[in-house]
Amino acid sequence: MPARTTARTTANTPCGRQAAGVEQDPAEDTHAGTGRDDPVDGGHVVALAAIVGAVLVLLALLLALGVRWLAAEAATAGSQRALEIAQAPGGTDGDAQAAARGLTTSVSLITDVDVTIARVGDLVTVTVTAHDRLGGAVSRSSTGPLIRFVPQTRAVP
Repeated sequence: MPARTTARTTANTPCGRQAAGVEQDPAEDTHAGTGRDDPVDGGHVVALAAIVGAVLVLLALLLALGVRWLAAEAATAGSQRALEIAQAPGGTDGDAQAAARGLTTSVSLITDVDVTIARVGDLVTVTVTAHDRLGGAVSRSSTGPLIRFVPQTRAVP
């Protein structure tokens, strides 16, 4: 019986693993193009940087929308309270403006407030513009009739 000789060659299976009993040439890159276990491949770092960047952009967008919503709510509350004061008998524009400014700036993200009161006939319109720390501005208006006290006449029996 002739003696068998075995030749050791470098062969890879279709899934990229080295076949049993086969030596791997250290100079050969077995994962070329797959992006796996290759210390030279920076694809993982680029993908991670892109994902982290996208998450940070989404968080910044969420923060900006939250601040805008908060400014809108503060402006709405200020305009409604100022309207109540401006509608009331004896309510002055100065008192209404002070109330709107005080209520709107009670939110720490609001830096400045503009209040405009317009009276046309029996209607009062209060517009409050709230400026936030991010540089945005939100305006809200409230309109209502003047409140007048009309005494009720009483029939004498």
